[in-house]
Amino acid sequence: MSFSADTKQRLVQVIIFVGFVVIFASPMLLRPTVHFLPVVVKTAIVCGISFGINALWLLPRYLFRGRYGAYILGALLTIVCVLSLMYVLSSWHEDDNALRYPYRHVPFEWLLPLVGMFFVSTLYGYYLRERDTHSREIDLTHQNIEFEMKFLKSQINPHFLFNALNNIYALSVIKSERTPDMILMLSDMLRFTLYDSESKKVKLKREIEYISNYIEFQKLKTDTDLNIKMDASGCNQEFMIEPMLLIPFIENSFKHGNIDNPKRGWLQVEVKTFGPMLIFNVRNSLPSIAINKDVVGGIGVENVRKRLDILYPGRYEMNIITTETEFSVYLKIDTFVS
Repeated sequence: MSFSADTKQRLVQVIIFVGFVVIFASPMLLRPTVHFLPVVVKTAIVCGISFGINALWLLPRYLFRGRYGAYILGALLTIVCVLSLMYVLSSWHEDDNALRYPYRHVPFEWLLPLVGMFFVSTLYGYYLRERDTHSREIDLTHQNIEFEMKFLKSQINPHFLFNALNNIYALSVIKSERTPDMILMLSDMLRFTLYDSESKKVKLKREIEYISNYIEFQKLKTDTDLNIKMDASGCNQEFMIEPMLLIPFIENSFKHGNIDNPKRGWLQVEVKTFGPMLIFNVRNSLPSIAINKDVVGGIGVENVRKRLDILYPGRYEMNIITTETEFSVYLKIDTFVS
């Protein structure tokens, strides 16, 4: 039987509380004639000291490090010192037998609360150790996830960048009027990749602009019009999304498809939002022979799936269908967090 972390915490708290109650009540049960308040005060003092020494010093310094002999010696020394303190405290009321510490004349009764306190403090020490270990594991997991997310978002396709620069250079050589606009597009894409992608979320408008600019640069590879349709009219431009989440699917289409074939190639992109739901659909033609025009870069569909598993566990649906002539990706994300 396994318990959750919260259940274990509550169980340990209950055991510790019951242990304290039993320990503080034991003087009354063993010697009911004593006065309650003096006994409780002195019991609290000696038990608090032994609890703190064992849980906060002996356990982490010796027992948890495998130094069992040193722990046993330290525990015995602690018991001797605490028993001596109990004797001193009991001598405060030598003139009144009724108020004397009840363990003074019965050594077994002296040891009873100390043994119980050592048991309770040891349980508490193990609980603290497990809690700290669990907390460190959670922190490490979060750090690994953060590093992985930064790595996945920071990847830029260098092959595309070089092609874009070459295309801009070609436009400048022929003194095309589009050259300034293309330079601004590339600058905006680099700004989005290098700076905006560091944000946890960006407006869907920025992601769509990046996709549109990417497609415009791909169109420069040919003088003919490409059969590319992109429909983002059904989406909320203010919708917040993780940056660089959608562009890998477009990169994948140009990388493996034959979109640059004006007769047979085609690409269709559709983006929709419904409340907290985002729907992204990409379809592109495939050549009769599989090709890989970019062996260098791209984040890749599988890496996007890893990001989705981290960002939206159990809250996304991605269907990938491949036929002899077509490749399609249907992505549905529920961004609502209850």
